[in-house]
Order: sequence, then structure tokens, then C-alpha cells
Amino acid sequence: MSILRKAILTSVVLGAVAGAAQAENKIKYQKKVSLKVGQAMVVHGMRGECGAMPTKAQIKKMEQRYGKLGVGRIVAGKPGTRNSKSCGGKTPAIEAIFVAETPGQVMVDIFGDPIAITVK
Repeated sequence: MSILRKAILTSVVLGAVAGAAQAENKIKYQKKVSLKVGQAMVVHGMRGECGAMPTKAQIKKMEQRYGKLGVGRIVAGKPGTRNSKSCGGKTPAIEAIFVAETPGQVMVDIFGDPIAITVK
């Protein structure tokens, strides 16, 4: 088997494995979250263009935008899929994880959806 053929076959297999992993990680939007300081939870999923993962630049922008929410911050997590009305169904996404840092409450709009967050 030629080196090129091996490289192509490896790429196809790895792509299929990555796609299966995304399909298994179904990212769900949480309207209401209550955590203790130090806890973290997936609260939403950030998508890129329909059918594509968000770019590194988009992920960095998300982390900067939601880096300080008063009671905690949002960080990027694992790849997966989420439902998107704009895309007409499932689309690749990255987990948006809320990390609880300070007691309090905040209502935040993430990716156009409101989330009520309480940190105890």
C-alpha cells in the first residue's frame, strides 16, 4: 500500500471516529443553572456555520466575551452536536461550560438564549 493511500485511509478513519464522538456528545441548552462555588456545568453549545465546528477564533471570542459574568465565566469544552433552529436540526458544536466562582445570581444571554445562573 502506498504512503499516500495509507495517509488517505488514516484520515478517513480518524474523521469517522471524530464524527462519531461528536454524535455521542449531545450538548443541551440549560435555561436555569444552580451550582456551588467551584463547580462547572455545560450550559450551551457554540456552533460555527451550519454543519461546521466553530473556528479557533470564534471560540477565543466566546471565551473573551463571557469571561467575566460576575458570578463565574464561560469556557470552551469538548466537541459534540447541538440542535439549532437556524440550521434546521443537529449541527457540530463546542460545549460552553459555566464555571462558578462567586456566590450570586445573574441572567445572561448566551448565543441568543437566556440562562438564569445561581451560584451558592
